[in-house]
Amino acid sequence: MRLVALALTALVLSAAGCAAHDDDPVGDDENAVKVDTSSPEARAQYDADVDFVNHYVPRCAKTDGARPRVLLTGFGRFMSIANNATGRLVSTIVPDAKYPETDPPIAGAVDPPEPQLSVATATIDLPMSGKVDVCAMILPVYWDVAAILIAKEIDQFKPTFVMMNGVAGSRQEIWIEMGAINRAQKDGDGSNMLVPYDPKKPYAKIIDSDPDGGRPNLLHWQSVAAAAQATIEKHANEEEQGAKFGDILPGAKLGGFPRSSNTYLCNNVTYATGWLMSNPRKYATLLRASKKVAGRPNDVRIRLDGDYSKVPRVFVHWPSELDVRLHAAGADVMKTIIDAELAALSRGEPASLGDNDLADPDLKGGDTF
Repeated sequence: MRLVALALTALVLSAAGCAAHDDDPVGDDENAVKVDTSSPEARAQYDADVDFVNHYVPRCAKTDGARPRVLLTGFGRFMSIANNATGRLVSTIVPDAKYPETDPPIAGAVDPPEPQLSVATATIDLPMSGKVDVCAMILPVYWDVAAILIAKEIDQFKPTFVMMNGVAGSRQEIWIEMGAINRAQKDGDGSNMLVPYDPKKPYAKIIDSDPDGGRPNLLHWQSVAAAAQATIEKHANEEEQGAKFGDILPGAKLGGFPRSSNTYLCNNVTYATGWLMSNPRKYATLLRASKKVAGRPNDVRIRLDGDYSKVPRVFVHWPSELDVRLHAAGADVMKTIIDAELAALSRGEPASLGDNDLADPDLKGGDTF
């Protein structure tokens, strides 16, 4: 993507994978990205975000255990993007996950996260995989908030596959991201209020105890990319509102990591989600306030109670011009990626960690920001 925490009762917190500090295991602390809360306006936005995620109860219940389950995410508006293509595509696949039609508030006012979240479950039918249960989430573009919401749904829904999505350039190939970097870009999120904070570095680490480099995603990379490419070509000549699908989305590429063109909130979500999935029952401390306020929560501690270390997960960047047109074609590509990954799993083929040797030459990893 551009490239492009009030405590709940102990019972609810435990069920959701969070716990108040008094209940935390000693020595199991994992620090993570701070956000700058030094101004009254930023602190007000921070308090709204933390209150929302601490009270959030997962909405996607685990369904028929015989069917594959996919957690599918996109984003809503942020900055100058009112229509986020990924939110629109996710809503096309699961119509009950309605795109959040919201307007930004006046400058300096709190932009509440709740109206910008949409979550729903549906069963879809895919050519190779048959009936698949999908937990669809259209997320607010807020530092750490999106990752916390995803984590809570993962522990409830227990997905077979996690596919996260965000926008990049206006017209481009989809980038199937092979990993993420442990760095949060110092830039405002969708609220234009909160910025990652570290007084000593030009970036803030996402998981402070992790090394400064990248964390691979897990997928059947080549078979998924090939399937996506074939579906893109199938729709290439479809036209809507004066544009052809193939001109907006000409192909599929595997993206290496770390990479300077993947540094914003998409990277934040990917890294935090991957860390939590790979470290069952270990806490991450997210949404840390740069200045503590007595009597208020000043961070959010979260973990996954289930072990999802072997569950495939990926992030895909999409062209932003799919915001108001060609949603059916784009959604078909998204479903193809899901179907190809689930089919490979059903054949017993092992998923592999992202490897820069497979990356497209234009998207090699190694650069940071």
